Amino acid sequence: MRDASVGHLVESLSLVVGMVPTRQWKSPQMIAARTCYDHLAGRYGVALFDALVQQQAITATASPRGDVELGLRGEAVFGKLGLDLGAVRRERRRFAFACPDWTERCPHLGGALGAALWAQLVERGWFVKQQGTRATLVTDEGKQQLQRHFGIQVNER
Repeated sequence: MRDASVGHLVESLSLVVGMVPTRQWKSPQMIAARTCYDHLAGRYGVALFDALVQQQAITATASPRGDVELGLRGEAVFGKLGLDLGAVRRERRRFAFACPDWTERCPHLGGALGAALWAQLVERGWFVKQQGTRATLVTDEGKQQLQRHFGIQVNER
């Protein structure tokens, strides 16, 4: 069976046994922004997760892969970004969870909500997926909008 849990297991085991990532994984671009299957990871993914918690759009979790619920302002924050939370909840998968980020050692947003948010960020032109890799480019517009909406500024080096 191929699913996200297999990839998470491989990445987690590589950290436990001290495997050195390949040159591709060490690149500043991969560390700054990449996909983790169908959601945003890296420094931008972690910063976005933290900002969503701070804005009370989602709840924090104490568990490394714990479920994440909508916060008091979740409907407003995600609605402003154009997400249909009803449609996201109807998906046949886990709604949202804290996905451990292997470079930052902090969570980014996984699950159906993380995937819907990633799709919206790409649709808005804030991020551009690079063909053949998990690395993504953050556009100038994306940097401006992430700062405006979430107060996010990431050092990409």
